[in-house]
Amino acid sequence: MTFLSSIFLVFFIALDGFIWGWIIGYRRHYFPLTHFLLLSIGTGAVLWLFYHVGQALDEVIPFYVFNKISGVFLLILSVYHLIDTKGIFQKAVALKLFIIINIDNIGIGLLAGFDTAGRYFPFIAGGLFALFFLFGLYVAYRASMYKFQQYGTLLPFCILFSMGFFKLFFS
Repeated sequence: MTFLSSIFLVFFIALDGFIWGWIIGYRRHYFPLTHFLLLSIGTGAVLWLFYHVGQALDEVIPFYVFNKISGVFLLILSVYHLIDTKGIFQKAVALKLFIIINIDNIGIGLLAGFDTAGRYFPFIAGGLFALFFLFGLYVAYRASMYKFQQYGTLLPFCILFSMGFFKLFFS
């Protein structure tokens, strides 16, 4: 069961990378290579750090309590994302993007630590995040995305809200 849970966590991180790459590519923002490298390495480092924090907290906090707390946090984050009128792409794009991406990666890293996913999990997940981020950029630049423009603010809200709802009420 731990292996299957680890596979799902890696899948969600890769999907997260694809979505963020797609959003940046869809909005046609300039994203230099140094920002990409810092984002990818930083994501792996955050996952590694909070994986170990999750292993340490496994003895202190019961897993179901952690799921409820992370569910509430995701619900709050989704509502904030929906009502935020300035958006994340005003100033300091790379720093804000790094913070927003790694807010949910903190929870995934903690969850992986609770599940004891394996010590290579943060490195594999960080690498897949980078790969799928590039793939999302590529897809957004190559494909015609004009019909998806009205979903630009609603899609992240729906994803975060559904994740928070299921963590809060069904886990």
